[in-house]
Amino acid sequence: MKKVTEIKPLQGFGPLKFGSGQKEVEKVLGPPQETETIDVEGEIHEVEVWSYWEQGHAVYFEKELDNVCTNFETDNLEATIFGKRVFELNQDLIIELMRKNGYEQFEIEDDEDLEERILFFNDAHLQVVFEKEKPVLVSWAVAMDDEENIQWP
Repeated sequence: MKKVTEIKPLQGFGPLKFGSGQKEVEKVLGPPQETETIDVEGEIHEVEVWSYWEQGHAVYFEKELDNVCTNFETDNLEATIFGKRVFELNQDLIIELMRKNGYEQFEIEDDEDLEERILFFNDAHLQVVFEKEKPVLVSWAVAMDDEENIQWP
């Protein structure tokens, strides 16, 4: 089991690429501590989520696509993006870092009920969730074109 902390927008997570199968993910991260199948809202397909609570990661596999990985999440404080520890950065620094690396399109959404702010980078298929101005979760997915065709790395 390897320690994986490098977020790679549109590519994957550390040595894992989007499109990796469950066996490949298990080789790198080890067996999941929990698995669950969820129905994606508004979609007709199911997603299997592997949770790695101790490492702070979750890996999402699309059942319809032969259980390949299409999304990662992490709240691991050592997670990096473009060489910087993402959970040590504030919103402005994350926006600046993403812009510096070619990701210009972002939106900010405040969820008053949950007291969260979500920073979406549409061109990176990445979102950062903030609570009280601090990042608490990063989620990123494989790229899709306007017709929702997957663009594998």
